[in-house]
Amino acid sequence: MKKIKILIVDDHCIIRDGLRTMLDANKSKYIFLFEEAASGSEGIEKIKKNKYDMVIMDYQMPDMNGAETTREMVKLKPNINILALSNYDETLMIKDILNAGAKGYMLKNIDSDELIKAISIILSGKNYYSNEVAVKLIHANDDSIKDEKNPSKKNLSSRELDVLKLIAEAYTNKEIAEKLFLSKRTVESYRQNLLEKIQVKNTAGLLMQAKKLKLID
Repeated sequence: MKKIKILIVDDHCIIRDGLRTMLDANKSKYIFLFEEAASGSEGIEKIKKNKYDMVIMDYQMPDMNGAETTREMVKLKPNINILALSNYDETLMIKDILNAGAKGYMLKNIDSDELIKAISIILSGKNYYSNEVAVKLIHANDDSIKDEKNPSKKNLSSRELDVLKLIAEAYTNKEIAEKLFLSKRTVESYRQNLLEKIQVKNTAGLLMQAKKLKLID
């Protein structure tokens, strides 16, 4: 049986324990060897010192989010295999970590068979997305093609609308992050995404155009 060395990067101990138990209990063709990191920065330090066949990466972490951590890991080891495993199916988060270099994205409601399938496919050199994530990406691409010259509520995710409304209420990025339980860097990404989707250059233009489009009151 092939040995697979995995680094689990997640700030919740119960998730790390659950993943280890799930993979160990599955009678697959692999023997899994685990190491853990409770933060993005800790994961990066482990990557500097060790070689892993696979990194399973959470997105939302307190010090660095999964995309930021992935980006730094890829700089250190360009061929690293990173599988994002998250509770969030927001298109921006998915694209953020995939653009950073992750080779797959799955939601945490998957079972052990699908997780092992994803690991196997990524180790073979391909990317893997769970069904919900693949549908999100397809719809996001369709929307950008159809409506790139006509921004509307249909183009924006519910989280983007939440961020937009809080921007209109003059909350700072830090305050928005606290209200929505996101990292400040993630809020900055949402803000940039809103500028691009509504096709404006700054916050004043964003609010003016959003009012014209009736995205905010």
